[in-house]
Amino acid sequence: MTAHPFVILYVEDNDLIRESFAEMLASPERQVVCVADGAAAREALRQQNVNLLMTDINLPDGSGLDVAREALRQNPKMPVIVCSGQDLRDVTQLLGPTAHPLRKPFELHELEALVERLAQ
Repeated sequence: MTAHPFVILYVEDNDLIRESFAEMLASPERQVVCVADGAAAREALRQQNVNLLMTDINLPDGSGLDVAREALRQNPKMPVIVCSGQDLRDVTQLLGPTAHPLRKPFELHELEALVERLAQ
């Protein structure tokens, strides 16, 4: 792993999805920090130097949009990927220019291309 890996905070309450995509996204240049709810995401944002937030909308303890808003208050330039089965283009526009919608179900190559572009 490089001295300063690109840190992705991935917030997803479905264990299988979270673990599968985290494993696929991890690389020597990227570290994936996985959490299952908003409270753990907020804690990770306080404890880690997160470079990209990827969050599901529906979390067991609230909305991933609230987590995204908090992350963007801390770092307005942080890229954010918001995942949902619904069309979120309007919602992500309200979050700002660093927010990107990703509609479920998505293919790994779609996610990989988006993460790669945002990591630049």
